[in-house]
Amino acid sequence: MLHCNAGVFYTGHTDNLELRIAQHTSGAIEGFSARFLPVELVWSQEFVTRDEAKAAEKQIKGWSRAKKLALIRGDWEEISRLAKGKDSPSTSSGQTEPVVTRDVLERLRQQARAARPQECCGLLLGESGHIAAIRPAANVHPAPDTHFTIDAQTLIDAHRDARGGGLQIVGYYHSHPNGLARPSATDRQHAAGDGRIWAIIADDTISFWRDAENGFISLSCTIAAS
Repeated sequence: MLHCNAGVFYTGHTDNLELRIAQHTSGAIEGFSARFLPVELVWSQEFVTRDEAKAAEKQIKGWSRAKKLALIRGDWEEISRLAKGKDSPSTSSGQTEPVVTRDVLERLRQQARAARPQECCGLLLGESGHIAAIRPAANVHPAPDTHFTIDAQTLIDAHRDARGGGLQIVGYYHSHPNGLARPSATDRQHAAGDGRIWAIIADDTISFWRDAENGFISLSCTIAAS
């Protein structure tokens, strides 16, 4: 599943995920995703047969946005609840305050300092709300002083490592060299509403936010030694 510009989702299947994602992110595949660049891989799953993959694709395409967001978060209880249609979508799901290590905080500050006057960017890695590491990425946006776009290869590598048992992508980070440590109008415009965590760095100040379906939610965090 891809998150595309304008907040829309694209679901498909392939027998070569890395190649297909590279094609989508570069706009090489004409059609839906090419009209909504940039795109980002937010969920994938392997199946034994192509028929199983096609069936899953068809099923997910028929899901509501709330149900797709729950799938991206891995929130199967919410998926089950939404399938039964008993209540409206939960507003509290996925709102656990993050735990972050001191090493991560220092590395985020170092990345922001090194990238000035451009914005740094990358991935927050961990599991269950625990941010244990970061993966720096090249900022490939054509205006890197005021915007950021994480390069596709970093995302592909991180998702591949996660499928192999490595740390999961729990969120993203970027800096505001000439701004404040809070989401900008551009950040809000391009947010996915996928429940992941954003870290924003400005003048060595780091703030954490939940990219919720209805907008960014400010988070406090617990600092762990490791």
